[in-house]
Amino acid sequence: MDILGWIGWVLWKTLGIVWGLLWFLLGGWVSTLAQIAVVALIIFGYKFGWKRAPQEILTRASAFGRFFWGWIRAKEYATGEARVEVREVYRTIRVKEAGDVNVSTLLTLGMLGGLALLSFS
Repeated sequence: MDILGWIGWVLWKTLGIVWGLLWFLLGGWVSTLAQIAVVALIIFGYKFGWKRAPQEILTRASAFGRFFWGWIRAKEYATGEARVEVREVYRTIRVKEAGDVNVSTLLTLGMLGGLALLSFS
């Protein structure tokens, strides 16, 4: 009978992990879309006024929705024969010389140096 409890526990934990991952992914999308909506409302509110802004947003959103739906439904029709294009690819390998440092490395070293100076003061 204990085996049934273990199996139930494993299934429950697996469902919990799947639900947590799904909630994490959907929460990010919902948060991003809410932020975009707030920014759009601020921009349209500044441009058209607060009373007219929601109508303008809906008008433009519906136009974008029709475009997006048409793009999803579009099909690419194949012509009579498949055309294959062959290109030769040449790859140039650049060897870094002594002293070549990119900006990201310089910024990281600058930050570490600043932190080191702060720790001594």
